Amino acid sequence: EVHQPGERTLPAGSRLVDAVLAAGPTAQAYPLGASLRRADAEVEQRRLKGGLLYDLDVLAGSPETAADVAARAAVLRVWLEALPVTGRVHVELDPRRLEVDPASNRRLADGDRFAYPPRPASVRVVGAVAAPCVLAHAPLRDAVDYLRQCAPVAGADRDVVFAIQPDGTVQRLGIALWNRSAPQPLAPGAVLYVPLDEGEVRERVPDFNDALARFIA
Repeated sequence: EVHQPGERTLPAGSRLVDAVLAAGPTAQAYPLGASLRRADAEVEQRRLKGGLLYDLDVLAGSPETAADVAARAAVLRVWLEALPVTGRVHVELDPRRLEVDPASNRRLADGDRFAYPPRPASVRVVGAVAAPCVLAHAPLRDAVDYLRQCAPVAGADRDVVFAIQPDGTVQRLGIALWNRSAPQPLAPGAVLYVPLDEGEVRERVPDFNDALARFIA
């Protein structure tokens, strides 16, 4: 959703706002879901994905893993294998904010790629669910309420869920009675990651769920 898509060459020392204004996001552009993709970040994310796939192999193949968690890990591995490595980095891409916030307005790097999508109208639920769900976004609806339409399955953690906002911000939310987080609305285009049972995962592959949420973001 830009007026002038395509490749362009900018002077040395140019910053994000220079590229963004040259392209000219349209009125239909959704800056919260816009992305900047860089080659060096792609290398790091490819390494992260490889580690996650290995961890899922460990969980699926270990006789010490509970059967329902092992089965869900095998399904999750197939899903993760198909996900692209994008090289997206977490930056502010609202043109107006870039103009007034020097800290967000980084220097450009050779090969930077920008994408401005249209505003979506849905929220996705992925992870330890029967199948990934695409649900209609409802303003101010608590993130946890979406799980009523796409319920966790055996092997899912019953205490937490990860909310991944379209700008890449990751929030770990308590969903049990003992740790329930304050209501957290999701922006259009957000993703809810239902993690594997952390009690089962923690000893074999520490921080797996946090790392997978980070990769999705």
